[in-house]
Amino acid sequence: MKLRMRTLKGFFVKEIIQIMRDPKMIMAIFFIPVIQTVMFGLALTSEVKNIKFVVASKPGKIARELENRALASGWFVKVPGINGAQVADPAELIAAHRAEAVLVAPPEGFEKALERGDRSIQLLLNATNAQRAQQVNGYVQQIVAEVTAANGYNTGGGLIRLDMRVLFNHYMDTTSFMIPALLVMSSFIVLLVVGGMALAKEKETGTMEKLIASPCSVEEIMLGKTLPYFVIGLCIVGLILFIGVAGFGIPFRGGLWQIGVNSVLFAVSALASALLISTVVRTQQQAMMASVLYLMPAILLSGVFFPVANIPVLFRWMCYVNPMMYSVVNFRSVILKGGDLAYFWQNCGWLALLSAVLCALAYKNFKSKLN
Repeated sequence: MKLRMRTLKGFFVKEIIQIMRDPKMIMAIFFIPVIQTVMFGLALTSEVKNIKFVVASKPGKIARELENRALASGWFVKVPGINGAQVADPAELIAAHRAEAVLVAPPEGFEKALERGDRSIQLLLNATNAQRAQQVNGYVQQIVAEVTAANGYNTGGGLIRLDMRVLFNHYMDTTSFMIPALLVMSSFIVLLVVGGMALAKEKETGTMEKLIASPCSVEEIMLGKTLPYFVIGLCIVGLILFIGVAGFGIPFRGGLWQIGVNSVLFAVSALASALLISTVVRTQQQAMMASVLYLMPAILLSGVFFPVANIPVLFRWMCYVNPMMYSVVNFRSVILKGGDLAYFWQNCGWLALLSAVLCALAYKNFKSKLN
């Protein structure tokens, strides 16, 4: 079949003009990929940083050197308000999310223990993220080896033994860490994409005018269109949770009511986002494109794959306005750690606030479009 260059040129010029006339399309094609490349190139690194580290020991030279060397390495950060000499229960620091790694000295301190021949040092790690815990263990071993060598305690074959004790994920299983995040990610994708496209379809097919002409109120239209997807989202959470516990054997240490509360708040935020997107776009294709553009940063900046602590401060604020982050943290805490109530309600409070803001914006925009 012969191609007519004049026709191809006409199509090419027409598409270029059409794209240049649409600011949203220009944003999607040029600006957003550049921002994502810069942001993710800086934020998404496998290097473990900003580790909350505590040396639980009586005051002494070795304890001071361990802490100073750890902070100087750039991997660890000091936990404010915690004095290592006054820590009564090191495991409680990790359970309360105040520390991620705690180096525990014998009761008499490092110096006296080493002098009497006790060369065992205990390291407590939060292993909910198995890969991160393994890297933290390697960092601490390196620092302990350097400090003890500098003080002459690992000469003559008497090497220091670092006894690592992992908490909340004893087998360092990555599956147990990822499945709680998949609860959020899978539900969010379905609710955002399918919910947004379903609402955009009403506008594309012209049935939205019929809804406007009907005696239904704005609230009834919004709830009627989103409630089915709300139920679907809760079913997805239940299905993945069942598969994770029954099929993969992940531990479930929290309460089902905590899963329910977090799921409801999360589903509301996802559907509010979908409704907000549907009020901006005109077609299903535009809804799909907008959903994908929203999903990429939402997933990557939620802590599903990379710790939020690794993200530079310049971009970290995006994590704290991302409802996925609070949902991921809560699901992991409830399933793997039992769900500390203070920590749980703190995340639920922020998630509820974000959900309320998204609902308000979606309602305002949806109502103005209908009018």
